[in-house]
Amino acid sequence: MSYGKAARTIATKNVTKGNKITPFEQELIETVKKINEYKEACEANVVSILYKKPDSIFETNLTLEEFHNNIWRVYWTIANDIVKIEKKNALDDITVGLYLEKHPKLRSKYEEYGGYDTIVSASAYVNTENLYGYIQELRKWNSVIKLAKRGCPVRDRLSDYCDMAAEEIYNEWEAFINDIFVNIDCDVKSYDICDGIYDLIEELDEGLAIGLPYHNMDMITKETGGQYLGSITLVGGLSNVGKSTFARNATVPTAIKEKERVVAMINEDNLKKWQRELLIFVANNIIKEDLQKHIVRDGHYQDDTKELLYKAADWIKEQTQNHILTIVPFKQYKTKNAIKIIKKYSSMGVKYFILDTFKMDAGDVSDKSWLEMQQNMVEINDVIKPESKNLHILITFQLAKGSVKQRYYTQDNIGMSKNIIDPASTCIMIRDLYDDEYTGEKRELKVYRLEGKNGKTKIPVKLDKDKHYQIAFIIKNREGSANRYQVVFSHDMSRNIMHEIGITNVPVDF
Repeated sequence: MSYGKAARTIATKNVTKGNKITPFEQELIETVKKINEYKEACEANVVSILYKKPDSIFETNLTLEEFHNNIWRVYWTIANDIVKIEKKNALDDITVGLYLEKHPKLRSKYEEYGGYDTIVSASAYVNTENLYGYIQELRKWNSVIKLAKRGCPVRDRLSDYCDMAAEEIYNEWEAFINDIFVNIDCDVKSYDICDGIYDLIEELDEGLAIGLPYHNMDMITKETGGQYLGSITLVGGLSNVGKSTFARNATVPTAIKEKERVVAMINEDNLKKWQRELLIFVANNIIKEDLQKHIVRDGHYQDDTKELLYKAADWIKEQTQNHILTIVPFKQYKTKNAIKIIKKYSSMGVKYFILDTFKMDAGDVSDKSWLEMQQNMVEINDVIKPESKNLHILITFQLAKGSVKQRYYTQDNIGMSKNIIDPASTCIMIRDLYDDEYTGEKRELKVYRLEGKNGKTKIPVKLDKDKHYQIAFIIKNREGSANRYQVVFSHDMSRNIMHEIGITNVPVDF
């Protein structure tokens, strides 16, 4: 049912019950009708292009609910069913006619609206290259309809909205909201240094300054204070080093244990990838049965493998009730969209976020892209810092390609965009252990654990050549030391098993 029909239905029910249509309902009906008049052209353009390029139906993710003018709802439904259900590659007069022989109700409307001649007429001058522009226009008007439904006074602005992008309309309404609430608090406050100092001591005694711990990473957690609110944690590494895996394995298990909701915004993996990785983690770390990634990936499971996967899925479902972990995949990464998501979910009580991976905004190609990335990181920090929403976000990013030749990591490994580190409270960089750094090799690293009463007794740790190790460099740390030592951890990336084994000092490259 279109929104215009929905509004009229509400009014009809009120009349049936003997109630008069309220002024709001009457205005809503008239407003939606007017919006649909503005919207009809882009609906026609979208549908006619899809008849020209049927394959685009798979790429658009359009739904029937996005069309409000019945003529184009009918033509879109026909096209969508022929392409997706009947698996046809063409949308010509004959193909449509054969389909409609099985759908008499649709055929009746199709003929009422002029049949295939309507499509021919609508598509005569439309440019297929403008498809996504028309879709943006369509969705802009859908957003305006939602504003109207919320009681927002949009009716007198509709003609202005014709020349505005959806982002401009969003910014305008955000400005209205800010203007309404701006006087609740002053923007700048001053405090005596002793204000609340005794309450602070009690909070610190309760451990409230410590953030969400890194799973199986006690040394890194102790040194950095964990993922504490009001801060950004950056995790950098070369491509395929396991940044996403580190983010998942270090954050998600603790979030599940502590019942802290986490929203992960992803632009390189997808939902099914995260589900697979979590199934493998639970099988190996929780259920304690051996399960490797290639077994899960290749399918054709043995009975015991499938049973293990179902056990892992049951555990995940039980432990992640109330949306403990929400995945938000990006089709194209833009920082402004990430900020919108952070604002949305923080208003719902979420405090912890993951952004995997931070990079240049889609579509932005310029000589100053590195400067834009720095500004984007500042804008993220303005949202999450204590003076704003007081959140934590872990952000993964890729190091400069020249890092592949280096053993000792510093801020310079970030490359031209190295100032993205400035707003961050913590920056951790990870790399694989080189073959000649294992115990007994030419450039072996001396790895040890600190134990004893004072935690100063050095216990040597041997590195097993049959295991995979990685090194974590704490490049920046507002809660402790930085680059005083490096943390070595075992990382079985096939089983998603990760835990610290000791610390070392990597010699500086010269």
